[in-house]
Amino acid sequence: MIWKKIKKLIIYITNLPLYYISKLIPKDKNLWVFGAWFGEKYADNSKYLFEYVNKYHPEINAVWMTNNKKVFLNVKKRGYNVCYKYSFYGILIGLKAGVSIFVQDNKNDNICFLNNGTTKLIQLWHGIPLKKIGKDDKKYSYKNYNKNKEELKRKLFPFIYENFNLMISSSEEDKNNFLSAFSVKNIKVTGYPRNDFLIKNKNLKNKKNFNVIYLPTFRGNIGNKIDLFSLYDFNLECWINFLRNYNINFYIKMHPVNFPTTKIVKKFSQCKNIIFMENKNELYEILYQFDILITDYSSIYFDYLLLDRPIIFTPFDYKEYIERDREFYYNYNEVTPGPKCKNWNEVMEWIKKFKENPTLYSKERKKNRNRFHKYQDDKSCERVYQEISKLLMD
Repeated sequence: MIWKKIKKLIIYITNLPLYYISKLIPKDKNLWVFGAWFGEKYADNSKYLFEYVNKYHPEINAVWMTNNKKVFLNVKKRGYNVCYKYSFYGILIGLKAGVSIFVQDNKNDNICFLNNGTTKLIQLWHGIPLKKIGKDDKKYSYKNYNKNKEELKRKLFPFIYENFNLMISSSEEDKNNFLSAFSVKNIKVTGYPRNDFLIKNKNLKNKKNFNVIYLPTFRGNIGNKIDLFSLYDFNLECWINFLRNYNINFYIKMHPVNFPTTKIVKKFSQCKNIIFMENKNELYEILYQFDILITDYSSIYFDYLLLDRPIIFTPFDYKEYIERDREFYYNYNEVTPGPKCKNWNEVMEWIKKFKENPTLYSKERKKNRNRFHKYQDDKSCERVYQEISKLLMD
């Protein structure tokens, strides 16, 4: 923890002179930098917009920024421009970049000094909010907020606090939540770039395999090991027989900053039909391959609605979660179009029902899909690109 704070301080001190220099350097409106997930992944909305720009708008010099060697080599192998964030080349690119695009925040996904007031900051975000975020989240994001401390940090390092020039959303619902959560005025309803890929590939599902995926939400602190099975009647022997008899593959993917306990991973390795997916996997490249989604409070189910496939909800620890971790923007039962299970035995029964009849809850799914997705086509990248272009013309 101490080392992380020291490392962050070093980054801030390094960025301070670059911040003032960058304010003086003319920006190239056709130089756009992209990043995601603290510079550690090639993923999410910025990835799909990056690839769209490379394919359809070659006049734009699109550059992916990363800290990660594997990501660097992956992007380079695909034939795209890529740089390490604080390399000499990365700094030169950053000083001239007219646009910075990200899904968390600019200072973590890309480079701090891009918050210079002249580079356009484009916040693509990473999901329709079910849980309260930003200023609305008093349990996690603003749990330890200290006004005097924050004002001092702002004076010392003015690039810490970001003024987004553009933020995108999928509907008026999440647009209103973003307006409440962030200090941003320009929010456009465009749809999410990553869902273009989901919609284009929804009919490519391999019908030979019946795949179920469990995607629990973020809990506790970054790096926490989580066991969401032992306390809720998960009988491994019963599940081994069930998955084998019904020819089902059960995939588990933890939130990117949570991990399964070593005990659970070792225990589940007895069953070849249970597969733990590594966090390095880009979920949206494979999400369309699953017949059923299981989740508790992850907002990914909003995107999965575009496939019109069954969703099973597992709010096993609902009361504890909203008291300990996060609060919701909505009445949970009203916006979750699927069964709410109390334990893993109920989950098993609903998998059986949905395998036999996937149209169950279809009316509820359609109602929520229309509520949270203004657009249900594969043109979100184009709409986002057009909004950025308009911004650059002002």
